[in-house]
Amino acid sequence: MSGLLARVLFYPTLAYNVVMEKISSRRWFDRIDQTVILGALPFKSMTEELVQAENVRGVITMNEAYETQLFCNSTEVSMSVCEEWHAEGVEQIRLSTVDLTGVPSLENIHRGVEFVLKHRDQGTSVYIHCKAGRSRSATLAAAYLIRIHCWSPDKACNMLAAVRPHVLIRSAQRDMLDNCSMIIHEFICHCVIAVSRNAALIPARFETTATETRPTIRPKDAVTHNQLSQFGEYVAEILPKYVQQVQVTCYNELEVMIHPEGVIPVLTFLRDHTNAQFRNLTDLTVVDVPTRQNRFEIVYNLLSLRYNSRIRVKTYTDELTPVDSAVPVHQAANWYEREVWDMFGVFFANHPDLRRILTDYGFEGHPFRKDFPLSGYVEVRYDDELKRVVAEPVELAQEFRKFDLNSPWESFPAYRESKDAPKLEAGDKPAK
Repeated sequence: MSGLLARVLFYPTLAYNVVMEKISSRRWFDRIDQTVILGALPFKSMTEELVQAENVRGVITMNEAYETQLFCNSTEVSMSVCEEWHAEGVEQIRLSTVDLTGVPSLENIHRGVEFVLKHRDQGTSVYIHCKAGRSRSATLAAAYLIRIHCWSPDKACNMLAAVRPHVLIRSAQRDMLDNCSMIIHEFICHCVIAVSRNAALIPARFETTATETRPTIRPKDAVTHNQLSQFGEYVAEILPKYVQQVQVTCYNELEVMIHPEGVIPVLTFLRDHTNAQFRNLTDLTVVDVPTRQNRFEIVYNLLSLRYNSRIRVKTYTDELTPVDSAVPVHQAANWYEREVWDMFGVFFANHPDLRRILTDYGFEGHPFRKDFPLSGYVEVRYDDELKRVVAEPVELAQEFRKFDLNSPWESFPAYRESKDAPKLEAGDKPAK
């Protein structure tokens, strides 16, 4: 019923907004900050102004499809590509929300804010609009301000009202902002406490007393453990398709176990999300457990310098199944993945230069696999006849082995007199 009412009232209310823009102090759009422009329906005649004068390279349309059929750039090739906007070098996404009574979903708010943050990093502007730029689009703009500045919903809404006085965020939309704010602030509090606790470790080392019985063991912290668990649950809720398990170890280390197909989406989310920013891949390694069906456990260790926090992402594979390369997300994964391929034989798809990095040319096998023999399969030597180094199968002949039964402590000349130690020559048998 609300959708039908919105369709009936759309054109009368649009005409009212046009008239008010002409006869009052209302502006068709207002710049909120260096990235976001909040405004009403962008008519085709405004395209050049937005692109050239305002440096708009992204458009978020909160309208339903029928609202943009006549007056706007609306020939959509796909859900995220509009032909007219694309021709101007502008990226568009549509987050359809019913007019008058509609509330943007939590998923759409997350998509919209991440879209704005991407353009913020690129130094370009985003035009967020609905019909009048006062409810649906204002809700998304407020969520963006909450994310960027860690503001309360009240402060974000007041800031929008100061720039665009006719903004109207209704109670249902306000409740959605409260939910967004709660999720964001829970994680921020976790990060702040984690940083303060790490800073407190340095003086704590000099304040130890004689009553400590195990000073080198890190104590369990139920508060930090709970906060890490909440952030892990948040990641699992955002990416339910890929996250299979989240756990916190006894030393307050967060581990996220994911499906192999989720390597790129999960690492990208953890790198680009404002409340995570795990932009440093500090290590990439593999654990080989031959008894498992998927014997290789791939471990990504990530660091967030912004929040002084670490996270461990784990996935799995077998000897034949490739895993997507993490190089498009973290350039540091290039040599790490080459080392894993060389030592364990895990194949990374779409790697720019997957070749051995530690072993010799022509080496066969992968030395860090548990079923690889300690002596290897081949040995190399210099051949005087061929005048080159040749590789041959390993031969461990008994006659080339000698056994010295004398303890090194017994023959140390500075403290003990050397004694004639019994030795076994090649071919001798020990006396019984």
